[in-house]
Order: sequence, then structure tokens, then C-alpha cells
Amino acid sequence: MGAAQNAGQSGRGEYDVVLLRHGETVGYDADHGLTPLGEEQARARGAALAAELKPGTTVVMPHARSARGTATAVTLRAALVEALGGEHVDGTDIGPLYTEPWFDNLRFNLHGEAVDTAVAVITRLGLPDGELPDWAAEYDRFDTDYRAFAGGPIEYWLHNPTLFFEPPHVAAHRFWRGITTLGADRPENLVAIVCTHSAPMRAFVATAIGRDPGEPQNLEEIRVRVGPDESATITYRDHVVHMRVPPQPPPWIDRAWFESFGR
Repeated sequence: MGAAQNAGQSGRGEYDVVLLRHGETVGYDADHGLTPLGEEQARARGAALAAELKPGTTVVMPHARSARGTATAVTLRAALVEALGGEHVDGTDIGPLYTEPWFDNLRFNLHGEAVDTAVAVITRLGLPDGELPDWAAEYDRFDTDYRAFAGGPIEYWLHNPTLFFEPPHVAAHRFWRGITTLGADRPENLVAIVCTHSAPMRAFVATAIGRDPGEPQNLEEIRVRVGPDESATITYRDHVVHMRVPPQPPPWIDRAWFESFGR
């Protein structure tokens, strides 16, 4: 979706996706919700998006399962409905919120199970002093060595191989799967507004434009327009990239895990 194009202007067979980073959170040492500022960021973004929607738009609203992703989605949708004057006005239909694992936060391999990084940090903090298991040592490197990187822990993850964190390219592939799933029915003027997380957002953009453009701000957006021929336009800040929707994940991604991701 081009920077000059507004949400809700797609025709039949094409649709728009707005990927949004969650609002400011209370902290990252557990699965926390939003600060008052984070709530205000979500309200402001909801009002701004409402101004873009033309009559007859169908809006779907999946979100990550984290507390901050959910809280952002709840506040944003309420602001959207308030600004429009209702859920069903002038043919515009604001659908219900629902969790969508494709758009979850960065995942971590904890004892053979894929979990949100919030689960990993809670488990790590509960370990007694002494020699650490390998997964905990890797998490500590992620949580401390990133200080040499201006972009923080996510930049560390994007530039350094790990054994226990979900690889960046896998995060990008699951975002693409989530995007194509959203467009399965392709009703006319479909817009998906997705509250998610910065790590997979950065991986998604970096794989599209060929480099990491940096950390998105809270409620900053990536816009994706998918055409009827599976063409896609990704817009992030001043970057606009045209590409094809990626095909099935490569064979080095475990298909059984990928297809059952979070389900």
C-alpha cells in the first residue's frame, strides 16, 4: 500500500493490512499491559485510522496474544468505533477483535516448546543462582550484550545467530502467512488492522527491503497492499517495495510446527 493511499481504498480482489506496534508497555520483565501513555497512543491511532476509512470498508482486527498486544487492540478498536459513530455506519463494518498467532511476538524455544519471550524471561528470573542451562545463558546474552547495539535487543537478534530464539526469516514467513490468511475471502474494501510486536515487524521489513531500517515507535505502522495477482506493496517510513507474496515456506522450516503455530 503506497504512502499516499488511505486505508479502505482497495477494490475487489485486493486488500490492505496495517501492522501496528503495540503501545508503550509497563515493562518487558513479564507479560505486561500498557502504560497510560500507551493507552493514549492507541486511542490516537484509532482516531487517525477512522479518518482514513471510506464508507463500505470491511475492517478485521486480529492481534497478538500478548497482554500489550491485546490491550492496544482493545483501546484502538474502541477509539475507532467512537470516531466512526458505531460499529456499522455508512456500510463500514468494524469486526470483532480476535487473537491470531501468526502475528504473535518473537518466540523462544523453551524445553522444546515455542513460547512468547515473556514466558522465557519469567522462567529465567525464577531460576536459582548457579550454573545456567544453555537456553538461559543465551537469553542473558540477548538481555545484556545488546547494549552495544543502538537498536537494543531486537537489533542484536537480527544480527546475531541464536539457538533458542525464533530466526528472523521464520518470523517474516509467519507474518506473510498471516497476511495471506486475512485475504482468503477478499471482500471488497477489506482492511486488516493488526496490533503486534516490533521484533517480527522488523524482520518482516528487513526481508522485504534488504536491510533493517530500525525500531518502529509505539503504534508506528507497516502498510501492506496485496493485489489479486499476489503482488504486494510494502510501505514503511520512506521505503516502498514492490514484490510477490512469498510462496510456501522453504523446506528448512519445519512444516508441522509452522502450520500448527500457536494452535
